[in-house]
Amino acid sequence: MIISKAAKESIKTAPVQVDNTNSPRKEFISTYGEQTAAGEFVNVERSQTLSTFYRAANTIIDDVAMMPFQQFARVDGNISRVEPDPKLYNIPYLMEVSPNQWGWTPFQFKQVKMQWKLFHGNSYVWRPPVFPQQLLILPADITRPVIEKETGRLWYEVRFSNTEKPEYIPDVEIMHEMINPDASGFIGRGVVRFARETIGRRLGANKTKSKFYSQGLNPSGILFLENIEIKDDAERDKIRDGFTGKISGSDGAYSIAVADKRIKDFKPVSLSPKDSEFLASMEYDDREIANFFKMPLHMLNMGKEAYNSNEQKFGEYLQQTLDPHLVAMEQGARIRWLTFEQQGSNYFKFNRSSLLRMNAKDRAETNEILIRSMQRTPAECREKDDYNAGEEHPELQKFYMTNNYSAIGEKPNAEPNPQRITPKE
Repeated sequence: MIISKAAKESIKTAPVQVDNTNSPRKEFISTYGEQTAAGEFVNVERSQTLSTFYRAANTIIDDVAMMPFQQFARVDGNISRVEPDPKLYNIPYLMEVSPNQWGWTPFQFKQVKMQWKLFHGNSYVWRPPVFPQQLLILPADITRPVIEKETGRLWYEVRFSNTEKPEYIPDVEIMHEMINPDASGFIGRGVVRFARETIGRRLGANKTKSKFYSQGLNPSGILFLENIEIKDDAERDKIRDGFTGKISGSDGAYSIAVADKRIKDFKPVSLSPKDSEFLASMEYDDREIANFFKMPLHMLNMGKEAYNSNEQKFGEYLQQTLDPHLVAMEQGARIRWLTFEQQGSNYFKFNRSSLLRMNAKDRAETNEILIRSMQRTPAECREKDDYNAGEEHPELQKFYMTNNYSAIGEKPNAEPNPQRITPKE
Protein backbone atom coordinates (compact mmCIF):
# COMPACT_ATOMS: atom_id res chain seq x y z
CA MET A 1 0.00 0.00 0.00
CA ILE A 2 1.24 3.49 -0.89
CA ILE A 3 1.38 5.92 2.05
CA SER A 4 2.82 9.43 1.91
CA LYS A 5 5.98 10.03 3.92
CA ALA A 6 4.32 12.69 6.09
CA ALA A 7 1.41 10.42 6.91
CA LYS A 8 3.71 7.50 7.67
CA GLU A 9 5.74 9.60 10.10
CA SER A 10 2.58 10.58 11.98
CA ILE A 11 2.09 7.00 13.21
CA LYS A 12 2.99 6.45 16.83
CA THR A 13 6.26 4.58 17.01
CA ALA A 14 5.80 3.56 20.64
CA PRO A 15 4.79 -0.10 20.81
CA VAL A 16 1.24 -0.82 21.93
CA GLN A 17 0.71 -3.78 24.23
CA VAL A 18 -2.37 -5.41 22.78
CA ASP A 19 -4.90 -7.03 25.09
CA ASN A 20 -5.47 -10.15 23.00
CA THR A 21 -8.07 -11.45 25.43
CA ASN A 22 -10.45 -8.51 25.00
CA SER A 23 -9.50 -7.42 21.49
CA PRO A 24 -11.98 -8.54 18.80
CA ARG A 25 -10.75 -11.53 16.85
CA LYS A 26 -10.75 -11.13 13.11
CA GLU A 27 -11.65 -14.30 11.25
CA PHE A 28 -9.01 -15.54 8.86
CA ILE A 29 -10.21 -16.12 5.32
CA SER A 30 -7.81 -17.70 2.87
CA THR A 31 -7.07 -15.79 -0.32
CA TYR A 32 -7.98 -18.99 -2.14
CA GLY A 33 -11.48 -18.77 -0.71
CA GLU A 34 -13.64 -21.11 1.30
CA GLN A 35 -14.88 -24.39 -0.13
CA THR A 36 -18.64 -24.75 -0.39
CA ALA A 37 -20.93 -27.76 -0.50
CA ALA A 38 -20.94 -27.44 -4.28
CA GLY A 39 -17.19 -28.14 -4.28
CA GLU A 40 -16.27 -24.61 -5.43
CA PHE A 41 -13.83 -22.30 -3.68
CA VAL A 42 -15.47 -18.90 -3.21
CA ASN A 43 -13.55 -15.65 -2.76
CA VAL A 44 -14.09 -12.04 -3.80
CA GLU A 45 -12.37 -12.36 -7.16
CA ARG A 46 -14.28 -15.50 -8.19
CA SER A 47 -17.56 -14.03 -6.99
CA GLN A 48 -17.17 -11.11 -9.38
CA THR A 49 -17.04 -13.46 -12.36
CA LEU A 50 -20.79 -13.91 -11.86
CA SER A 51 -22.66 -11.23 -13.78
CA THR A 52 -25.40 -10.86 -11.15
CA PHE A 53 -22.90 -10.43 -8.30
CA TYR A 54 -20.76 -8.05 -10.35
CA ARG A 55 -23.69 -5.86 -11.42
CA ALA A 56 -25.36 -5.77 -7.98
CA ALA A 57 -22.11 -4.86 -6.20
CA ASN A 58 -20.90 -2.30 -8.72
CA THR A 59 -24.30 -0.64 -9.04
CA ILE A 60 -24.26 0.08 -5.30
CA ILE A 61 -20.57 1.06 -5.30
CA ASP A 62 -20.84 3.40 -8.30
CA ASP A 63 -24.09 5.04 -7.18
CA VAL A 64 -22.62 5.89 -3.78
CA ALA A 65 -19.44 7.14 -5.47
CA MET A 66 -21.41 9.42 -7.81
CA MET A 67 -23.33 11.23 -5.04
CA PRO A 68 -21.76 14.53 -3.91
CA PHE A 69 -20.77 14.42 -0.23
CA GLN A 70 -21.16 17.92 1.24
CA GLN A 71 -20.73 19.73 4.55
CA PHE A 72 -23.38 22.12 5.91
CA ALA A 73 -23.32 24.66 8.73
CA ARG A 74 -26.32 25.93 10.71
CA VAL A 75 -25.86 29.46 12.07
CA ASP A 76 -28.74 31.40 13.70
CA GLY A 77 -31.27 29.20 11.97
CA ASN A 78 -29.69 29.68 8.54
CA ILE A 79 -28.21 26.66 6.79
CA SER A 80 -25.40 27.14 4.29
CA ARG A 81 -23.06 24.78 2.49
CA VAL A 82 -19.40 24.93 3.46
CA GLU A 83 -17.40 25.58 0.30
CA PRO A 84 -14.16 23.75 -0.59
CA ASP A 85 -11.08 25.71 0.48
CA PRO A 86 -7.94 24.89 -1.56
CA LYS A 87 -5.73 26.73 0.94
CA LEU A 88 -6.93 24.99 4.10
CA TYR A 89 -7.61 21.62 2.46
CA ASN A 90 -10.81 21.40 4.49
CA ILE A 91 -13.08 18.35 4.35
CA PRO A 92 -15.29 19.79 1.56
CA TYR A 93 -12.16 20.22 -0.54
CA LEU A 94 -11.03 16.65 0.18
CA MET A 95 -14.47 15.18 -0.59
CA GLU A 96 -15.46 17.40 -3.51
CA VAL A 97 -12.15 18.11 -5.27
CA SER A 98 -9.38 15.64 -4.34
CA PRO A 99 -8.89 13.58 -1.16
CA ASN A 100 -5.10 13.14 -1.24
CA GLN A 101 -1.84 14.22 -2.83
CA TRP A 102 -1.98 11.66 -5.67
CA GLY A 103 -4.86 13.43 -7.36
CA TRP A 104 -7.54 10.88 -6.60
CA THR A 105 -11.02 12.01 -7.53
CA PRO A 106 -13.85 11.88 -4.95
CA PHE A 107 -15.51 9.24 -7.14
CA GLN A 108 -12.43 7.04 -7.04
CA PHE A 109 -12.05 7.49 -3.28
CA LYS A 110 -15.65 6.55 -2.46
CA GLN A 111 -15.52 3.69 -4.95
CA VAL A 112 -12.51 2.04 -3.27
CA LYS A 113 -13.96 2.63 0.19
CA MET A 114 -17.24 0.94 -0.77
CA GLN A 115 -15.43 -2.03 -2.36
CA TRP A 116 -13.67 -2.85 0.91
CA LYS A 117 -16.90 -2.36 2.85
CA LEU A 118 -19.12 -4.56 0.66
CA PHE A 119 -16.65 -7.34 -0.08
CA HIS A 120 -14.74 -7.51 3.23
CA GLY A 121 -17.24 -5.98 5.65
CA ASN A 122 -15.02 -3.07 6.78
CA SER A 123 -13.71 0.21 5.43
CA TYR A 124 -11.01 2.21 7.21
CA VAL A 125 -10.52 5.87 6.20
CA TRP A 126 -7.41 7.38 7.76
CA ARG A 127 -7.04 11.13 8.29
CA PRO A 128 -3.46 11.59 9.57
CA PRO A 129 -2.64 14.79 11.52
CA VAL A 130 -0.45 16.31 8.79
CA PHE A 131 -0.65 19.30 6.49
CA PRO A 132 -1.85 19.44 3.84
CA GLN A 133 -4.71 17.33 5.08
CA GLN A 134 -5.49 14.12 3.21
CA LEU A 135 -7.77 11.11 3.40
CA LEU A 136 -6.30 7.64 2.90
CA ILE A 137 -7.92 4.22 2.74
CA LEU A 138 -6.36 1.39 4.72
CA PRO A 139 -6.90 -2.08 3.20
CA ALA A 140 -9.33 -4.01 5.36
CA ASP A 141 -7.37 -7.25 5.01
CA ILE A 142 -4.30 -5.81 6.81
CA THR A 143 -6.11 -3.64 9.38
CA ARG A 144 -7.90 -4.60 12.59
CA PRO A 145 -9.11 -2.84 15.77
CA VAL A 146 -7.27 -3.78 18.97
CA ILE A 147 -7.54 -2.84 22.65
CA GLU A 148 -4.50 -1.51 24.52
CA LYS A 149 -3.78 -3.61 27.59
CA GLU A 150 -2.99 -0.87 30.12
CA THR A 151 -5.48 1.87 29.19
CA GLY A 152 -8.25 -0.01 27.39
CA ARG A 153 -7.91 2.48 24.54
CA LEU A 154 -8.89 1.54 21.01
CA TRP A 155 -6.14 1.43 18.37
CA TYR A 156 -6.01 0.18 14.80
CA GLU A 157 -3.26 -2.29 13.99
CA VAL A 158 -1.94 -2.08 10.43
CA ARG A 159 0.57 -4.45 8.88
CA PHE A 160 2.13 -2.43 6.08
CA SER A 161 3.92 -4.38 3.38
CA ASN A 162 7.18 -2.42 3.83
CA THR A 163 7.45 -2.95 7.61
CA GLU A 164 8.22 -6.08 9.57
CA LYS A 165 6.23 -5.25 12.70
CA PRO A 166 2.63 -4.05 12.95
CA GLU A 167 2.09 -0.34 13.53
CA TYR A 168 -0.71 1.30 15.46
CA ILE A 169 -2.93 4.29 14.65
CA PRO A 170 -5.12 5.96 17.33
CA ASP A 171 -8.84 5.52 16.86
CA VAL A 172 -9.52 9.28 16.57
CA GLU A 173 -7.75 9.29 13.19
CA ILE A 174 -9.77 6.40 11.70
CA MET A 175 -13.33 6.48 10.39
CA HIS A 176 -14.41 2.84 10.53
CA GLU A 177 -17.56 1.71 8.72
CA MET A 178 -18.81 -1.86 8.68
CA ILE A 179 -21.66 -4.09 7.57
CA ASN A 180 -22.91 -7.26 9.28
CA PRO A 181 -21.00 -6.59 12.54
CA ASP A 182 -19.98 -9.58 14.63
CA ALA A 183 -20.93 -10.11 18.27
CA SER A 184 -18.19 -7.75 19.46
CA GLY A 185 -19.51 -4.89 17.33
CA PHE A 186 -16.00 -3.98 16.18
CA ILE A 187 -15.55 -6.10 13.05
CA GLY A 188 -17.82 -6.32 10.03
CA ARG A 189 -18.33 -9.23 7.68
CA GLY A 190 -18.66 -8.94 3.91
CA VAL A 191 -21.42 -10.11 1.61
CA VAL A 192 -19.24 -12.91 0.21
CA ARG A 193 -19.10 -14.65 3.56
CA PHE A 194 -22.87 -14.98 3.91
CA ALA A 195 -23.60 -15.61 0.24
CA ARG A 196 -20.77 -18.09 -0.38
CA GLU A 197 -23.00 -21.19 -0.63
CA THR A 198 -25.27 -19.49 -3.17
CA ILE A 199 -22.25 -18.18 -5.05
CA GLY A 200 -20.67 -21.64 -4.94
CA ARG A 201 -23.77 -23.20 -6.50
CA ARG A 202 -23.82 -20.55 -9.21
CA LEU A 203 -20.13 -21.04 -9.97
CA GLY A 204 -20.69 -24.79 -10.17
CA ALA A 205 -23.67 -24.26 -12.46
CA ASN A 206 -21.55 -22.10 -14.77
CA LYS A 207 -18.90 -24.79 -14.90
CA THR A 208 -21.50 -27.46 -15.65
CA LYS A 209 -23.03 -25.31 -18.36
CA SER A 210 -19.64 -24.69 -19.94
CA LYS A 211 -18.90 -28.41 -19.80
CA PHE A 212 -22.21 -29.15 -21.50
CA TYR A 213 -21.44 -26.81 -24.39
CA SER A 214 -17.87 -28.08 -24.65
CA GLN A 215 -19.26 -31.57 -25.24
CA GLY A 216 -21.56 -30.46 -28.05
CA LEU A 217 -24.19 -33.17 -28.61
CA ASN A 218 -22.10 -35.88 -27.05
CA PRO A 219 -23.61 -36.82 -23.66
CA SER A 220 -21.85 -38.82 -21.01
CA GLY A 221 -22.76 -42.49 -21.01
CA ILE A 222 -21.62 -46.10 -21.43
CA LEU A 223 -20.36 -47.53 -24.72
CA PHE A 224 -20.98 -51.27 -25.15
CA LEU A 225 -18.63 -53.23 -27.45
CA GLU A 226 -19.27 -56.64 -28.95
CA ASN A 227 -16.77 -59.50 -28.67
CA ILE A 228 -13.81 -57.21 -27.94
CA GLU A 229 -11.52 -57.62 -24.98
CA ILE A 230 -9.84 -54.39 -23.88
CA LYS A 231 -6.35 -55.08 -22.61
CA ASP A 232 -5.34 -51.73 -21.06
CA ASP A 233 -6.41 -48.13 -20.49
CA ALA A 234 -4.61 -46.90 -23.57
CA GLU A 235 -6.77 -49.08 -25.81
CA ARG A 236 -9.92 -48.02 -23.92
CA ASP A 237 -9.05 -44.34 -24.38
CA LYS A 238 -8.39 -44.90 -28.08
CA ILE A 239 -11.82 -46.43 -28.66
CA ARG A 240 -13.59 -43.72 -26.65
CA ASP A 241 -11.78 -40.87 -28.39
CA GLY A 242 -12.51 -42.41 -31.77
CA PHE A 243 -16.23 -42.38 -31.04
CA THR A 244 -16.49 -38.91 -29.45
CA GLY A 245 -13.77 -36.99 -31.27
CA LYS A 246 -15.91 -35.86 -34.18
CA ILE A 247 -18.98 -34.76 -32.20
CA SER A 248 -17.51 -33.17 -29.06
CA GLY A 249 -17.00 -29.47 -28.58
CA SER A 250 -18.93 -26.58 -30.09
CA ASP A 251 -17.43 -27.29 -33.52
CA GLY A 252 -18.84 -30.80 -33.40
CA ALA A 253 -22.35 -29.80 -32.40
CA TYR A 254 -25.10 -31.37 -34.53
CA SER A 255 -22.55 -33.65 -36.23
CA ILE A 256 -23.24 -37.33 -36.90
CA ALA A 257 -21.30 -40.08 -35.17
CA VAL A 258 -20.29 -43.05 -37.33
CA ALA A 259 -19.87 -46.33 -35.47
CA ASP A 260 -18.38 -49.54 -36.83
CA LYS A 261 -19.55 -53.07 -36.12
CA ARG A 262 -17.53 -53.29 -32.92
CA ILE A 263 -19.92 -50.90 -31.15
CA LYS A 264 -23.00 -52.73 -29.96
CA ASP A 265 -24.86 -50.00 -28.04
CA PHE A 266 -24.55 -46.62 -26.34
CA LYS A 267 -26.60 -45.66 -23.29
CA PRO A 268 -26.47 -42.05 -22.03
CA VAL A 269 -26.47 -41.66 -18.27
CA SER A 270 -26.78 -37.87 -17.95
CA LEU A 271 -29.77 -35.56 -17.89
CA SER A 272 -30.10 -32.53 -20.11
CA PRO A 273 -30.26 -29.07 -18.52
CA LYS A 274 -33.94 -28.86 -19.47
CA ASP A 275 -34.86 -32.19 -17.87
CA SER A 276 -33.13 -31.32 -14.60
CA GLU A 277 -34.61 -27.77 -14.52
CA PHE A 278 -31.05 -26.59 -14.65
CA LEU A 279 -31.71 -23.14 -16.02
CA ALA A 280 -34.45 -22.51 -13.46
CA SER A 281 -32.05 -23.26 -10.62
CA MET A 282 -29.51 -20.81 -12.07
CA GLU A 283 -32.15 -18.07 -12.16
CA TYR A 284 -33.09 -18.84 -8.55
CA ASP A 285 -29.46 -18.45 -7.45
CA ASP A 286 -29.28 -15.11 -9.28
CA ARG A 287 -32.30 -13.89 -7.32
CA GLU A 288 -30.70 -15.08 -4.09
CA ILE A 289 -27.52 -13.12 -4.84
CA ALA A 290 -29.65 -10.01 -5.44
CA ASN A 291 -31.33 -10.54 -2.06
CA PHE A 292 -27.98 -10.63 -0.25
CA PHE A 293 -27.28 -7.13 -1.61
CA LYS A 294 -30.88 -5.97 -0.91
CA MET A 295 -30.99 -5.11 -4.59
CA PRO A 296 -34.43 -4.75 -6.27
CA LEU A 297 -34.70 -7.17 -9.18
CA HIS A 298 -35.70 -4.44 -11.62
CA MET A 299 -32.28 -2.84 -11.05
CA LEU A 300 -30.69 -6.02 -12.42
CA ASN A 301 -33.01 -6.35 -15.43
CA MET A 302 -34.88 -9.16 -13.67
CA GLY A 303 -38.49 -9.31 -12.54
CA LYS A 304 -41.31 -7.01 -13.58
CA GLU A 305 -41.44 -3.26 -13.21
CA ALA A 306 -44.61 -1.84 -11.69
CA TYR A 307 -43.66 1.80 -11.31
CA ASN A 308 -45.13 4.96 -12.75
CA SER A 309 -41.88 6.88 -12.91
CA ASN A 310 -38.13 6.60 -12.55
CA GLU A 311 -38.38 8.73 -9.41
CA GLN A 312 -40.49 6.09 -7.66
CA LYS A 313 -38.19 3.31 -8.80
CA PHE A 314 -35.02 5.00 -7.62
CA GLY A 315 -36.74 6.19 -4.45
CA GLU A 316 -37.29 2.60 -3.33
CA TYR A 317 -33.75 1.64 -4.27
CA LEU A 318 -32.36 4.68 -2.43
CA GLN A 319 -34.29 4.01 0.78
CA GLN A 320 -33.81 0.24 1.05
CA THR A 321 -30.40 -0.33 -0.51
CA LEU A 322 -28.27 2.81 -0.43
CA ASP A 323 -29.42 4.76 2.63
CA PRO A 324 -27.80 2.40 5.19
CA HIS A 325 -24.42 3.05 3.54
CA LEU A 326 -25.02 6.80 3.16
CA VAL A 327 -26.20 7.38 6.73
CA ALA A 328 -23.24 5.40 8.11
CA MET A 329 -20.76 7.68 6.36
CA GLU A 330 -22.67 10.86 7.26
CA GLN A 331 -22.67 9.97 10.95
CA GLY A 332 -19.09 8.68 10.96
CA ALA A 333 -17.77 11.82 9.28
CA ARG A 334 -19.56 14.05 11.80
CA ILE A 335 -17.90 12.24 14.70
CA ARG A 336 -14.38 11.85 13.23
CA TRP A 337 -13.96 14.91 11.00
CA LEU A 338 -15.56 17.66 13.09
CA THR A 339 -14.46 19.14 16.41
CA PHE A 340 -16.76 18.96 19.43
CA GLU A 341 -17.67 22.62 18.89
CA GLN A 342 -18.56 22.01 15.24
CA GLN A 343 -20.62 18.87 15.84
CA GLY A 344 -23.52 20.88 17.24
CA SER A 345 -23.91 23.13 14.18
CA ASN A 346 -22.22 21.28 11.30
CA TYR A 347 -23.14 18.05 9.57
CA PHE A 348 -22.42 16.09 6.40
CA LYS A 349 -24.96 14.94 3.85
CA PHE A 350 -25.00 13.13 0.53
CA ASN A 351 -26.88 14.93 -2.21
CA ARG A 352 -29.46 12.18 -2.78
CA SER A 353 -31.35 14.16 -5.39
CA SER A 354 -28.52 13.44 -7.83
CA LEU A 355 -29.76 9.84 -7.97
CA LEU A 356 -33.37 10.76 -8.85
CA ARG A 357 -32.91 10.90 -12.58
CA MET A 358 -35.94 12.94 -13.62
CA ASN A 359 -36.58 13.92 -17.21
CA ALA A 360 -36.81 17.57 -18.25
CA LYS A 361 -40.61 17.75 -17.86
CA ASP A 362 -40.62 16.22 -14.36
CA ARG A 363 -37.73 18.42 -13.28
CA ALA A 364 -39.53 21.58 -14.47
CA GLU A 365 -42.72 20.60 -12.65
CA THR A 366 -40.77 19.86 -9.46
CA ASN A 367 -39.02 23.24 -9.60
CA GLU A 368 -42.35 24.99 -10.12
CA ILE A 369 -43.80 23.34 -7.01
CA LEU A 370 -40.72 24.20 -4.96
CA ILE A 371 -40.90 27.85 -5.99
CA ARG A 372 -44.62 28.43 -5.33
CA SER A 373 -44.42 26.65 -1.96
CA MET A 374 -41.54 28.85 -0.72
CA GLN A 375 -39.09 25.94 -0.52
CA ARG A 376 -36.77 27.41 -3.15
CA THR A 377 -36.21 30.75 -4.81
CA PRO A 378 -36.13 30.85 -8.61
CA ALA A 379 -32.41 31.59 -8.35
CA GLU A 380 -31.79 28.43 -6.29
CA CYS A 381 -33.67 26.30 -8.80
CA ARG A 382 -31.69 27.82 -11.65
CA GLU A 383 -28.40 27.11 -9.86
CA LYS A 384 -29.47 23.51 -9.26
CA ASP A 385 -29.89 23.05 -13.03
CA ASP A 386 -26.54 24.79 -13.69
CA TYR A 387 -28.15 27.97 -15.01
CA ASN A 388 -27.07 31.52 -14.23
CA ALA A 389 -28.64 32.59 -10.91
CA GLY A 390 -29.51 35.98 -12.40
CA GLU A 391 -28.15 38.20 -9.63
CA GLU A 392 -29.00 41.25 -11.76
CA HIS A 393 -32.70 40.38 -11.33
CA PRO A 394 -33.73 40.89 -7.68
CA GLU A 395 -37.10 39.21 -8.20
CA LEU A 396 -35.31 35.89 -8.76
CA GLN A 397 -33.87 36.04 -5.24
CA LYS A 398 -37.29 36.28 -3.53
CA PHE A 399 -39.59 33.58 -2.15
CA TYR A 400 -43.03 33.18 -3.69
CA MET A 401 -46.28 31.56 -2.55
CA THR A 402 -49.71 31.23 -4.15
CA ASN A 403 -52.43 33.55 -2.82
CA ASN A 404 -54.82 30.86 -1.62
CA TYR A 405 -52.48 29.82 1.23
CA SER A 406 -53.05 31.29 4.69
CA ALA A 407 -52.31 30.53 8.31
CA ILE A 408 -54.79 28.46 10.33
CA GLY A 409 -57.57 30.68 11.70
CA GLU A 410 -56.94 33.50 9.25
CA LYS A 411 -58.98 34.43 6.19
CA PRO A 412 -57.37 33.88 2.80
CA ASN A 413 -55.74 37.01 1.47
CA ALA A 414 -58.03 38.57 -1.11
CA GLU A 415 -55.47 41.13 -2.24
CA PRO A 416 -52.91 40.05 -4.87
CA ASN A 417 -49.46 39.35 -3.54
CA PRO A 418 -47.18 42.14 -4.81
CA GLN A 419 -44.20 39.77 -4.75
CA ARG A 420 -45.80 37.16 -6.93
CA ILE A 421 -44.96 37.18 -10.62
CA THR A 422 -48.16 36.61 -12.63
CA PRO A 423 -48.11 35.76 -16.31
CA LYS A 424 -49.38 38.39 -18.74
CA GLU A 425 -52.71 37.66 -20.36
